[in-house]
Amino acid sequence: MKISRLAALVSLLAMAGASATEVRLMAWNVEWYPGGSPKPEEAAVDTQKKLVTEVVQREKPDILIGQELRNWQVFADLASSVPDLRAVVVSSFRNDQGAGLWPQQVGIASKLPVEATWAEAWKQSADTPPRGFSFAAVNLPAPETGVLLVYAVHLKSNRGGGSPEQDAGNYRMREESAHQLLRHIAEMERATFKGRVRGVVIAGDLNTNHDGQFGDKTLEILSAGGFHNTWNAVPRAERLSWRGSSAYEPTTFDYILTKGLGSGTARLAEAPKGASDHWPVLITFTFGGEAKAAPNE
Repeated sequence: MKISRLAALVSLLAMAGASATEVRLMAWNVEWYPGGSPKPEEAAVDTQKKLVTEVVQREKPDILIGQELRNWQVFADLASSVPDLRAVVVSSFRNDQGAGLWPQQVGIASKLPVEATWAEAWKQSADTPPRGFSFAAVNLPAPETGVLLVYAVHLKSNRGGGSPEQDAGNYRMREESAHQLLRHIAEMERATFKGRVRGVVIAGDLNTNHDGQFGDKTLEILSAGGFHNTWNAVPRAERLSWRGSSAYEPTTFDYILTKGLGSGTARLAEAPKGASDHWPVLITFTFGGEAKAAPNE
């Protein structure tokens, strides 16, 4: 009986005393930010900045993953609207339709310290995709000692499709992105951060979904690579992350995929239509902490 009471007390100490740390992550395609179009008027820039900033300030993410960003500065300004949140990496993909940078970059901002960051275009292949990815190795708060590998992506759109051959080309480019991501992650786990990877996140606009709407196997490839789809348990009607248009119905394009972080569930956050044609996607990860004594009964 004494042993049983002791075991129960130890269990209570562990459960009630654990100081859990929550990390709140938000991914959002902010539609040609700022301005909502490739060549916006000044009034449209100001309006979208205000609306997007209000959402980010309300949600207070610890890690923010943005897509369709014009450049580093606009993302840095957006991140700085939340205390302690700062941009740590923004891509610089070249404009393949003219000079300068493409005005659809991907970035990561974090309240937590980062150990390494970089961005790169997809490597040349038989089906080279546009854009690329941004990456950050985020140091988790004590008593955790590992890193969270975070990837921001915006995969090939369905534009340029229409014929079976054109659609198939888009599918191959998204699948190629998935294969390249898995190879990069394997290298980070095997060598760069060997023994220290606590989890991996891939987040952003995948331009495909797991509803059988498109012919590519992008999500199946990532799932086979060990990633959990945080939309798995969510009914389709509750995860239509793209608002749709006059020609197309709303659908799920925006994902948070995780590896080594359990089977969490994402959700959509409220955002006014003028902020973006996409809804923000949110998830919270909980990491354990130091045991503390339970209060006296």
